[in-house]
Parts: sequence; C-alpha cells; structure tokens
Amino acid sequence: MASPPHVLILGGGFVAKSVATTLGKPIKRGELTATVVDRDNFLTFHGLIGEMVTGRIAPGNILSPARRSFAPAHVHVGEIESIDIEAKRVVTSRRLDGARFELEYDHLVVGIGSSENLELYPGLAEHAFRLKSFEDSFRLKNHIVEMFELADIEHDAEERRRLLTFFVAGGGFSGTELAGELADFVARMTKREYPRIAREDCRVVIVHPGKTLLPELYGSQSTERPGKSFPKLVDYAMRHARKLGVELMLETKVVGATPNEVYLSNGEHIPTRTIVSSVGSKPSPLLDEIPGPRDERGRLETDEFLRVDGRTDLWAGGDCGAVPHPHGGTCPPVAMFAKKHGEHIGRNILRTLAGRPLRPFRSTIVGQAVSLGGRTAVADMKGLPLKGLPAWLGWRSVLWRVVPSADRRLRLLADWAIWPIVGRDIIQMGPSEAAVYDVRHHVYQAGETIAESARPVRFVHVIVEGDVELVRSRDGSDEVLESIGPGDHFGRKLLEFKQADAARAKSLVRTLALREEQANQLQDVFLSTGRIVARTELLPTIDVEALKQSRGE
Repeated sequence: MASPPHVLILGGGFVAKSVATTLGKPIKRGELTATVVDRDNFLTFHGLIGEMVTGRIAPGNILSPARRSFAPAHVHVGEIESIDIEAKRVVTSRRLDGARFELEYDHLVVGIGSSENLELYPGLAEHAFRLKSFEDSFRLKNHIVEMFELADIEHDAEERRRLLTFFVAGGGFSGTELAGELADFVARMTKREYPRIAREDCRVVIVHPGKTLLPELYGSQSTERPGKSFPKLVDYAMRHARKLGVELMLETKVVGATPNEVYLSNGEHIPTRTIVSSVGSKPSPLLDEIPGPRDERGRLETDEFLRVDGRTDLWAGGDCGAVPHPHGGTCPPVAMFAKKHGEHIGRNILRTLAGRPLRPFRSTIVGQAVSLGGRTAVADMKGLPLKGLPAWLGWRSVLWRVVPSADRRLRLLADWAIWPIVGRDIIQMGPSEAAVYDVRHHVYQAGETIAESARPVRFVHVIVEGDVELVRSRDGSDEVLESIGPGDHFGRKLLEFKQADAARAKSLVRTLALREEQANQLQDVFLSTGRIVARTELLPTIDVEALKQSRGE
C-alpha cells in the first residue's frame, strides 16, 4: 500500500499555521501527512511585542505552542541545513550536537520569513536589539528594567542620562509602536515605581530616514490599495508621539552603534545603553538553495496560484514570497497576508492532489494599523481612516482574533484586564548567569573610550580589528603611551601595568570581550600549555610573554 502524500512546510510562522489548519481534516482522515519544520517549538506573534517589552502582557503570552498551533501536522524541531528540490529532500540538524536528519516530501511549502540585514552599519549586530526574534525581544524587556535599576543608584549625571536614553532606529510600524509604548512606559515607571527618577531624565528617541514616520500609510505598489495614502493619520501619529515625549529625528540615518553611543548621518552622536533596530531585512540564506525567479528584494516570485517557477510541488508565501496582490504589485510582508497565503496554498495543494484546477489568489485583508502608546492608534480599516481610542480598540480586537491558539487568547484577555489594576510587570528575569561565560563582540568608533581606570573595568578585550591607544591624562591634556592593534589585548591589569587612565579607539575597533575572571582562567590554560590547542578564525594567537607581563609574572 502506497504511503499518503507528504507535505513538508518550512518555517513555523503564520504560513505554516494556515497550511496545517487547511489540511487538518484530510490529515485526520489519513489522506495525506504534513510536517512543520522550525528551529523553535513555538510561534511568535510579533504584533504584541511592544506590549510584552513594556510589561503589559507576560512574555509567554505572545508565544503559541507549536504542537497545538500546527496540529494535526507533525512538528520537527531542528535547523534547516539544505534543500534539494530535485531530490525532494530537506536536511535538518538538531542544536544539541548537530546530528542530521533527512526529510522527504511530495509537496514543499516555503514560509521561512526573512532575515535581518546586520550589515547596514557597524555595530548593529553587536549592540542593537532586534525585534524579529523572541529571544532578542525578551532580552530587551529585561534590559529596559535593568536600565532603570542601574539609573536609580547611579550618581554620575552623564552616565545616568545614558542609561535612561532609549533609542529606536526605524520609523515604520514596529519602530513607531515600540517608541510610543516606551514613552508611555517610562512615564508610568517614573510616576509610580521609580520616584527618584524624573520623567525629564528619560529620553525616547526615534530616527527615521524619511520625511515622516509610518511610510506604510503613504501607499505604494506593495500595499493592499496601491497609491492610497493617509497623510492626516501620519500627522496625527507624529503629534501623538511628540505629546508622549518621543523625540523625532527625521531624514536621518544611523551610521554606527557602540556599547555607549549611536552615531548619526547628521554628525550627531547620542549617548545611550539601549539601541533598538527595526530597520533592514534581507532574504533568508536558505532561499539560495531554491532555484527560481526573484524580485528586487530577493524574495521567491510566485504565480497567482502561489507556485514557485511554475512547479506543481513547490509553493511559497509570507515574507519570503513575492506573491502577486489582487490589486496590483505584491503583498506586503505582514502576518495577516501570510495567514491568507497559507490558507490558499493549502487549498491549492488539495486541488492538485484531487486533479482539479487551481484557483488564483484573490484575498485581501481588513487593513493595517499601528498602536502609538497610551491607548491610541491609527488605522486604515478597509479604506476607512480611524484614529485615537476607537482605532486602538478595533485593531486590538483584530489582533486578538489572529492569535494562533485559544489558550493564549484567554491568557491575553486576563493580562489586559489585570495590568491596569496591578501595574506593569517590572521584574527583571535576565540575563542569566550563563551569559557571564559568553564571548561578546564589541564595536567602537574612533575617539571613543573603551575602558578607563576611573570606572571598574570588568572585561578583557582582544582586538580583532583597528588600533587602540593607551592614554594618560594629566593637567587637562592626554599623553598617548602606546598604540596596540589586532592580536593585542587590554583590560584592568594592562591599564594598571602601563599606568594608563584609559584605552581609546584610534580607528574603528572590533573586539572580543570576556569577563576578567573567565579571561584569567583561559589565560592560565594557555600559560600551562604554552600554546592554543584549538583556534578559530576570530581568536588570534596570544603572545604568552605579553600575557605574563600584563599579570606581573
């Protein structure tokens, strides 16, 4: 007896959710099988990340369990390593030890989303929080609370201001929403939870290269209604943001980020410990495994049936697919369209298996909206502009219905009902102690102080790129004692040994940094063996004699 057809779905987002739901009854009847492949065992609902980060809702409530969301499809948790569409085979590996698995299929659905472009400016990958992953968003939530705790005990006015400056790069939907939520959050925190911190001590800054925020509301060939724009909604949104205390820096780009500052295209640099990036995406590298036409953004072009390259066994949707929009152009990369794509792919797979004609994609969505903080939103609902509280309530009801699992919808209702009574969640749940053992990547701009003896120097830096000056300050002038470069290292002991007051970047500098106690343990191993047993491309050979001198041995 022949095995039933197998549908393999790559990516654990809304495309996968809708395909699995659409195929649900045939799967239960044994007419076909389906497997969803993703690196996580949960589906993240990105539409509520702003509320999670600012403590309105519990972190777990923007996640839906994969085995409930994609049922009755099977769930395969693993990293996708390769895709062979001719052999109809996908290879995955598990994160535990890299062991590989081969999955064969009859139909392949590609819904792997997009990746972040970490090459937009130096320091983005190393120092900016990105909103595409739950892990980074969860770290951001904990980081924001930590900044308030640190500022509450900080006596240095300059460092206190740096701790309380929250910088957002990108004025699209996600960046504007987060900036508004942050401004609302800091107002509440300074009023209720941190009485020693004044609202005017805090800054929320948003930088955007365009003349206004929210370019999505100006219409384009990549929106549901090409050419239609809502400038009054954009004006309202910007007025509201300013009213909440958000500083708007328009027609400006980020050109560099460091642990201490953001560098801008207008020549300014903003001291901050919190940089959030909501700009820049690129196709997933996995798309290189799939031959077929691409659009100018690198997405897989599909026909009106959502097939790739005319193949009868290859489908794509969501952020990674350039799907023709019924009204012209292509569908925008938003969750609601991904959901529609998945439903349509599922139906057309069933039509293919039954030998029936396929149907073209003709679906539209209810509209688009963005929450602005303070129970306010702007929305385009089927061409009807809405703003203020009605827009916020209407859009929230839409989002609630889109949440993938019933248990999470109930939990969200509970969170929304409880937080106005008990306040925001301000518990810092991380970082964990495991983070102490991480090797950290840092980028510094020319002239920036990396370490100084006046403040505790906790990290030992190994220079990967650029030059660093060891500086002694006397009577208002700086004396450069020595310049060090790639392969050299510095930390508290080297500053003391050289009697230097600071280590300063002479050029763009990239370093690998370890906490001092861990660096000392690693160093002891190197000293005892006299060599490095295992070496990576990023870790340069260490001069054992220099290490001995730096430790006074």
